[in-house]
Amino acid sequence: MSASATPRVLQPAAWRRAIAPIVVAVLVLSVVLQEPVAELLPDGTPRVLVFVAIAVPIVAAVVLGLSAAYPRVVADADGALRVRGRVVRPSEIVAARRSVSAGGGSAYLVLTLRTDAGRGIRVLVAGVPIRGLDPAQLGVLREVVAASAIPVVRTSESERAFLSENVLASGRRVDVDRGLVLRELDELRGVRFAGLGVEEPLADAADAADAVDAAVLDVAPSAPETAAASASSAQPVDDTAVERELAAATRSTALARRIAFWVLAVATLGAAGLLALLVVMESTGVDFGAADEDPLTAAMSIAIGVALLAGIAWATAADVDDARRRAESQRWLAFASEAQRRRGLPDAFHAAWLRAPGGRMGAVGLMVLAIVAFFAVIGGPVALAQGYGPVPVGVAATIVGVALSALALWGWIARRRAHARRVEWLVEAAGERARRGLTGDDPLSR
Repeated sequence: MSASATPRVLQPAAWRRAIAPIVVAVLVLSVVLQEPVAELLPDGTPRVLVFVAIAVPIVAAVVLGLSAAYPRVVADADGALRVRGRVVRPSEIVAARRSVSAGGGSAYLVLTLRTDAGRGIRVLVAGVPIRGLDPAQLGVLREVVAASAIPVVRTSESERAFLSENVLASGRRVDVDRGLVLRELDELRGVRFAGLGVEEPLADAADAADAVDAAVLDVAPSAPETAAASASSAQPVDDTAVERELAAATRSTALARRIAFWVLAVATLGAAGLLALLVVMESTGVDFGAADEDPLTAAMSIAIGVALLAGIAWATAADVDDARRRAESQRWLAFASEAQRRRGLPDAFHAAWLRAPGGRMGAVGLMVLAIVAFFAVIGGPVALAQGYGPVPVGVAATIVGVALSALALWGWIARRRAHARRVEWLVEAAGERARRGLTGDDPLSR
C-alpha cells in the first residue's frame, strides 16, 4: 500500500454529503408541522422561532444518525485507518459485505468492512441523493481493500448473491471477496481493473467524477428486463427463434393480458372523467342523487366496478402469462445443449422470473390482508374504549387483528426471501449472459 506524507480522507463526515437532502427535509417538514408546533408554543411566538424549533431537531437527528451510520474514516501515512478514535490496520480487515438499495428516487451502494475483532466500518461508496465517495476517496478505499486480509477465493453462492442484489436492490447484505470489491471500485472510478495488486493511475479527475455519477445511477436498474443488464448487447442468433417460439406459446395469455389492460385503462379514465364532472356540477350548485336516481352517478359507479374487475382480470392474466413463460423457460433448459446452457437462459425468459412469487395477485392479497389487520387492530380497542358491543367481541377483534398482522408480516418476509432465491436461480440459469458484463472477460467460478 502506497504511503502518503499526510493523512488522507477515506470517508468524510456523512452529513456534509447530505446538505441538500437535509435542506429539503427541513423545508418540507417545516411547512407540514408549522401549525401543530405553533400550537405547542406560547401565543405570539414569531414564525422564525417556530421554524427554528422544527429545524433544529430535524438537523440534529439527521446529522447524528448519519454520523453513527457512516463515521469519518482517515488513512494515516502508514496505511492504518482511524475510525472514532480507534486505529485499524488493513491486515485486520478480514471480510467485506456489500449491500445495494434503491427506491423512491434514491440508490445507495454500501460496503461494510469487518475486522478480526468483529467490528464493522460502514462506507457509503456511492449514493443518490446523499453522495458517496469522490474518485480520490475511492482510490484510498481501493488501496485499503487491496492491502486487507479479505479472502480472494470466490464461491458460486456469493457470486449469485452479488449479481442478484444488482437486480433486487433490496438492501440485503451479501459477502463479497476482495476481487469483486476491487473490480467494482475500479469501475466506479472509471479505470480498467488492475487486478488484486498495483493499479493503473486514476483517469482524468473530471472523467472519473462523471464515471462515479453514472455508476451510481446504475447501482440498481430502474426497470430491469434481464438479470444481465450490463452484459454485452450482442444477442446469440438463436435468441430470435426463441422469441418467436415464446410468442407463439403465450399468444392467448398475452392477448388476454392486453385486452384486460386496455379495459382497465378506459374504465379508469371514464370513472375519473365522470367524477370530475360531478365535482364541477356540485361546485356550480347542481345537485345529483344516488346511483339509483342519477344516471351520471350510476355511470360512474359502473365504471368504477368495471375498472375493479378489469384490474383483477389483468393481474390474473398477467400472472398466468408469466407462469406460462416460466414453464417455457424450464422446457427450454430441459432440451438445451451444454453450449446453450453455458451461454445461459435467453433474455426473453428473464422478465417472468423477476416477478416475486405469487405475482400481482399475491401482492394484492397481502395488501388486503394488511388493511383488514389494521382495521381490526384499531377497531377492537376503540370498541372496548367506547363501549360498542359486547366486551368479548372487542377482545376477539383485537386478537384477530394482531394475528392477521403477524400473518401479513410473515407473508411479506417469506415472499421477499423467495424472490431473492428466485433471482439467484435466474442468475445461475442466465450463465454467461449475467456474468460477462459485471466481471469483464475473466470467468467466474463454475
